[in-house]
Amino acid sequence: MTDTTKTYEMLWDCEYCGHRKLLGKTHRHCPECGAAQNPDKRYFPPDSEKVAVEDHEYAGADRHCPACRAPNSAKAAFCGECGSPMDRAGEVKRVDGSVDAATAPKKPAQEKPAQKKKGCLIAGIVGAVLLIGAVLIGVFATSEAPLTVAAHRWSREIQVEEYKDVQESAWCDHLPSGARDVSRSREVRSHRKISDGEDCRTVRSDNGDGTFSETQKCTTKYRSEPVYDDKCRFRIMKWVVSRSVKSAGESLSPEPAWPDLTLSKKGMELGSERPGKRIEAYTVRFVDDKKQNHECELPQDKWRSLKPGDERVGEVNRVTDRLDCDSLRRPGDTE
Repeated sequence: MTDTTKTYEMLWDCEYCGHRKLLGKTHRHCPECGAAQNPDKRYFPPDSEKVAVEDHEYAGADRHCPACRAPNSAKAAFCGECGSPMDRAGEVKRVDGSVDAATAPKKPAQEKPAQKKKGCLIAGIVGAVLLIGAVLIGVFATSEAPLTVAAHRWSREIQVEEYKDVQESAWCDHLPSGARDVSRSREVRSHRKISDGEDCRTVRSDNGDGTFSETQKCTTKYRSEPVYDDKCRFRIMKWVVSRSVKSAGESLSPEPAWPDLTLSKKGMELGSERPGKRIEAYTVRFVDDKKQNHECELPQDKWRSLKPGDERVGEVNRVTDRLDCDSLRRPGDTE
């Protein structure tokens, strides 16, 4: 990020004769009627009317005279209006400004609609938060339901892997051993950020002495640029899942068993087979007091411990009617 700061005079309007666009640093008094500048009435000028402060010594914010309230330089020991000592003087009020701020002071009549709009916006945000909260409470709210074990179901599966000649691809710096018939091509592997100019915004700050600083704050922009690398396509012998054998049941008895597995060919030749991953699932169906069904997939020992007709209690979502299987407990047991 780069910052560039320039200093300009603020403007003020005379409250007594109506003379407009007087310079905040140069005109401490109105050149038309001689009235003292009111620092509360300073405002930022439009870009076309900015007056730069040349060779200005930054002496800090102006201070109000404790006796006559006239603004004086921060270095003043005595008030230029009434001669009172300035040792107990306080800083003048500063104007809040940014690149989008208004360049002239707003009248009270203009502030009321803005305040009303702000109030409506706050009310809208509060209403939206309350609505979202109500929805979330509804979505996550649960009620306790009595449950009865109605049925059991189980399934077991053994995947079978076959030693096959397959076509694959990989980045050439990760080419596996045993690859053959290799061909290469250039492809996009990733992207990198490249600096591409700057995004800039202007921030205005009241210096409190009749001037303001205008700072240009810039951050670097980036664009995405593709990074190319060699992609290899090849053939290789490897084990891949080609089929599976399954067994299933709908009761506790007989006990779940793995399916019989017959391999067409053993070894490490083309077409050879071997056992792969084993997959098992055990499901219990419950019925609640409203005759609605709920299913839970459980570990085998817990599945086996539940008998048809056993009673349990569980938490059911009020919106989705979904049973929280982790909440299952015996009637009378505490969580």
